Amino acid sequence: MSLEQIYTSGIKLIGNRSALLTGFFLTLLLATTGFAKDYDNGHGGNGFRETAINYEYRAKKYNEKGMSDIASIYTRMAEIKRHAGKLADQGRWDDIDWSEYEELDEKLQKIYESKKTRK
Repeated sequence: MSLEQIYTSGIKLIGNRSALLTGFFLTLLLATTGFAKDYDNGHGGNGFRETAINYEYRAKKYNEKGMSDIASIYTRMAEIKRHAGKLADQGRWDDIDWSEYEELDEKLQKIYESKKTRK
């Protein structure tokens, strides 16, 4: 395809509002995807660390309520999330082992279910 043909095709597309809108969204998508990748700067584990902070808060609250069994589960889940964050920062996503986390989550769900049935 020659430059003239490309230019002519481009002019026709710009005249079409839906193509213009599609092009805008495509450009926006590509720009933000690149920005997110640059913004990360090796800190892919930030989401894991945020979750760990949430779990630590929950652990503290359950300890205050005298529910140390739940608190200890949340404490260990926070540790696992922090470790996953370190691995993610290094780009070692495949090295993250979720087996213990999933077991703890399942145990936690069973505890919550048993508390619901008691009511």
